[in-house]
Amino acid sequence: MSELLDLDLRCYESMVIFDPDLSETDLEGQINWVKGIIERNGAELLKVDIWGKRKLAYEINKKKEGIYVLFYFRSSPDLVDELERNYRINSNVMRYLTVKIKDKKCQSLLTE
Repeated sequence: MSELLDLDLRCYESMVIFDPDLSETDLEGQINWVKGIIERNGAELLKVDIWGKRKLAYEINKKKEGIYVLFYFRSSPDLVDELERNYRINSNVMRYLTVKIKDKKCQSLLTE
């Protein structure tokens, strides 16, 4: 592993698809909610990439669009379980996926 990375911390990206009916203010609140969970659990938020409203490949809850937001963060593996538990209980989250990213991509995010 690189000297930039701690052995117990890993880099993750978490794609969240929010309800397309959210207003800009509500979406901002949802993004801050995810940021809060990440930061309260001692993780380092590296980047938030808002892709915006996009057409879904298939309908989810009778909706054809969703608001895509990508969160990059560095944390211990325990945070992923806590984050996904919170996604499951939030009715504004339509789908989510959190994956570990490669060290090379993580280093580029850390040096931005």
